[in-house]
Amino acid sequence: MNTLVKFIMIVATVVTTAAAYAEPDQATQIMFKNLMAATISNNYDAFVAECDAALKAALTKPMLEGVSKQIGPRVKQGYDAQYLGELTQQGYQVHLWRLRFRDGGDDTLAALSIKDGKAGGFALH
Repeated sequence: MNTLVKFIMIVATVVTTAAAYAEPDQATQIMFKNLMAATISNNYDAFVAECDAALKAALTKPMLEGVSKQIGPRVKQGYDAQYLGELTQQGYQVHLWRLRFRDGGDDTLAALSIKDGKAGGFALH
């Protein structure tokens, strides 16, 4: 096998392996799971426990209830969350997940913005 082909195969394997294991740190994973569980169950107190003061002040119980009602029926059939990566925006680390629902409908993009260990934003698009 020629050297160039071997090199390409090695690089492809390394890139594929690195991408497959790209996950957020444990604290971010826990925060994401807590926020998803609180959203699904419409548990306002559990949701705001993860949030910074600005998000706590901005989020109302009816807002969370509305999102919970939209996503609830879909998650009852199950879903998988695939971590897509992170980026920095306005001083926040923004982590992205693809939510793939087992109902076969459209995927949802989840974005969690974190600063100083607290959620400054959590959006489902």
